[in-house]
Amino acid sequence: MNLKAGYYRLVTVYRLLFLYSIIFVMPAILKAQDIGIRNPSLEGVPSQYRAPGQWLVVSSTPDIQPGVTGVYKPASNGSTYSAFRGGPHWLEAIAQKLNTDLLPDKTYRVSFDLCFARGYDSATCYGALAIYGATTLTDTLELLWQSGPFYNTEWQRFTAEFTPHGEYSYIVFGGDVRVACDNAYGIALAIDNLSDTLREVPQISYDIIPSCKGVSTGSVSISVTGTYPPFTCTWEDNGSISNTRDRLPSGDYIVTVHARNGVTVRDTITVSETAFDGHAEVVLAGCTGQNQNKIQLNTTGGTGPYEYYLNGDTQGKLSPEFDNLYAGKYDIIIKDAKGCLDTLYDISITDPPPFVFLGSSLRGMSCAVTNDAELTLAATGGVTPYTYSIPGIVSQADSIIRNLRGGNYIYHITDAQDCDIAGDLEVPVASNKCAVYVPNAFSPDGDGLNDVFRVRVFDRISDFRMSVYNRWGQLIYVNTDVNDGWRGDQKGQPLPPGTYLWTITYLDNTHQAIQQQGSVILIK
Repeated sequence: MNLKAGYYRLVTVYRLLFLYSIIFVMPAILKAQDIGIRNPSLEGVPSQYRAPGQWLVVSSTPDIQPGVTGVYKPASNGSTYSAFRGGPHWLEAIAQKLNTDLLPDKTYRVSFDLCFARGYDSATCYGALAIYGATTLTDTLELLWQSGPFYNTEWQRFTAEFTPHGEYSYIVFGGDVRVACDNAYGIALAIDNLSDTLREVPQISYDIIPSCKGVSTGSVSISVTGTYPPFTCTWEDNGSISNTRDRLPSGDYIVTVHARNGVTVRDTITVSETAFDGHAEVVLAGCTGQNQNKIQLNTTGGTGPYEYYLNGDTQGKLSPEFDNLYAGKYDIIIKDAKGCLDTLYDISITDPPPFVFLGSSLRGMSCAVTNDAELTLAATGGVTPYTYSIPGIVSQADSIIRNLRGGNYIYHITDAQDCDIAGDLEVPVASNKCAVYVPNAFSPDGDGLNDVFRVRVFDRISDFRMSVYNRWGQLIYVNTDVNDGWRGDQKGQPLPPGTYLWTITYLDNTHQAIQQQGSVILIK
């Protein structure tokens, strides 16, 4: 092979290698999301209003320390570091244009040392750092991370993790004036010793199945996505390497996920105990000794559908209801779809006291046309409240059934569980004429016979009033109670024998106004 042919062959090989790098290597580099940071120890010449080498001033007047405006703390790494102060309207920050953009929905991790740079002036309150994503040097489009206030005047290591929502070519570190105190320069901080790389953190999700109460039925499945597979999961409790665990009792389990880029994520996974709980409600129905009672179940937690077993049944049912039950005690086992069990013991069904009829009483019609008979019914036991009824006529909570005319009636007393007592009763038809009778004499001598002057009513009347006068027309007694009467006195003082006048007024059963008057002889 001559020299010229060898030269062309070598050129061809280089061209093929170049094309291979374009097709295969460059996409892998572009896809990789670990992003290098230049000059991570922030080296430079101490000076005001400057950013360290490879870094840019975003706004205001950051400083390269130590030795500027009273800040003399040595660097935590190398010789110099960056420091900021700020207030509600004063942001000092530095930035770096990244070799690869921060991408949305990727999570990144970076560490650094921070301290409260009290030396700036005594008016500062604390340190507070914010990290932003930016597309140009002077913007702060998205707040990615905040340290919150810190007070350590010695260097302390911090680690930030953030997930941008947009794509950014700049990363910005600055004072977090969002939390500044009221002073003009409320915050002061120093930053040094950054990680040399923004490392991509894998995205981790967990599928956790709780454990049944008292047994080991829990499980964990871990899914990891990111740019740097393969990912391994190491469990601290048993040293196993797996992304799944099963037959776990409830408790906390610590797992560390390792990515190929060296990032580790340590997390505590809690396998809970199934919040599986059944509640029973007894629904009483029917009368004492009947099998019309019911148990209704309400189950929460666990995994449906549920199966229900009554008093040791070997065949469960899906319906959460047991009916046609006699009084007694019952045990129910509830089983969920994962095999978890909940047992309800000694569910008690108690019969009410026997529903017993105590009797009835009847007050007959006042007179032939009044239809004012009253039937009083009495019962005990069962479940209150009771309902008193005559079918087709009345149904009520009052035990006195009023306004009955003469005839035969079938009555019912029903308790709250539809237990029923029935009977019949004859209401005699009144034949006497409707009237109010007034006696013409009485003898208030205390012998228990005819001592009170009162009317006898054979009618259904209302608005009754009786007035008694002496022979000179002076009013000596007034009464509006038809059942009461005059005892021959005036304000408690006995009156002499003689003739006295009376007047009564009332509305009769037709609501017609009636007035009667006459005289009565007081005898002693």
